[in-house]
Amino acid sequence: MKKTYLSLAAIVSASFLAYSCSCTTPKKPVAEAPAPVKQEVQQQAPAAPAPVTTPEVSEEERLKEIFQRIHFNFDKYNLTHIDKWGINQDVPKVLDGIADYMAKHPNIKIKIEGNCDERGTEAYNLALGQKRADAAKNYLVMHGISPDRIETLSNGKLKPVDPAHNEYAWAKNRNDQFVILSK
Repeated sequence: MKKTYLSLAAIVSASFLAYSCSCTTPKKPVAEAPAPVKQEVQQQAPAAPAPVTTPEVSEEERLKEIFQRIHFNFDKYNLTHIDKWGINQDVPKVLDGIADYMAKHPNIKIKIEGNCDERGTEAYNLALGQKRADAAKNYLVMHGISPDRIETLSNGKLKPVDPAHNEYAWAKNRNDQFVILSK
């Protein structure tokens, strides 16, 4: 049995020896790469950022945006958010913008024209158009604008924005239009 162990040990030792010899073959020396040459990099002054250009908006376009028409629900004159028939408008927010502008420009005077759709009698629509114009005026007055700077007028159904005869047209025609009288 001792012979078997010695034989086995001799075989294992010979295997390790053979393996280590095959792995330790001398390698060719690798020439060292030359050291990198230190180069000075000249720093350029950072380029000035390109100016941001915003499209020029004329004063007239700006005023149209501020004094945009406000819209109403059918047969109503309350100032609420509208989101139907293709109109999505936060009416109080629009009126807040008008009040802010008028507060900053004390010489501006406006006329609010109340409009209705074609349904209803002429007398009824004239009365409803006046209620709509007065509602907007009262809102502006409650926000600090002098009532002397605001005129109101009802057009009833006489000045439709959209002449079609459908819900989308009627929704557009139920509005208050703001006309600047003086700046």
